[in-house]
Amino acid sequence: MGLNGLGWRALFFPPLIERDQGLYRQGQLALGVAKAGVLVAAGIGVIAFGQWYLMGAVYLALAGFLAWRQWQDRRSFGPLGRPLVRVRDGVAFFSLPSRLVPRQVEVVLQEVKTLTLQGDAFHRIFVFERRHGEATRFTTTYGVHDERVVAFLRQQMPPRVRLVLTEPSAALGATRGDGY
Repeated sequence: MGLNGLGWRALFFPPLIERDQGLYRQGQLALGVAKAGVLVAAGIGVIAFGQWYLMGAVYLALAGFLAWRQWQDRRSFGPLGRPLVRVRDGVAFFSLPSRLVPRQVEVVLQEVKTLTLQGDAFHRIFVFERRHGEATRFTTTYGVHDERVVAFLRQQMPPRVRLVLTEPSAALGATRGDGY
């Protein structure tokens, strides 16, 4: 098993847990430590055995950056780290996938009248329509966690914010431009 009885699959595809009005990936800290550990080992190995000091320094710098980012997330969001989705104190927070620097979208729900979810699990478009002004729109992919995220949003959105879920009209609807 490993990773607190979750299995090795959970290291790379951590299950979601609901805490503090948000959905969190369980084991994110362990994954961050594992990534940093591999980079430290590679950096030391390259320096010790290959004498490629610059390459080893790059590995060690990347490990330091990952450790700093984990520390910042823990400091900003608490012991569970960065939430995938959170609705708290009238603000909806979405963590978007990124390679190096974490991206996020925060929407104040006070002036939002409708949240429209377009597309499917692998190309989900979020449209927050406001009473006045432009809509906030972003695209993300939650994949296997999509159903859980949609159910969480249905449960956590304030009653005055209407949630509309629209599916693509056809397999090639996004290509045709069916509003997605």
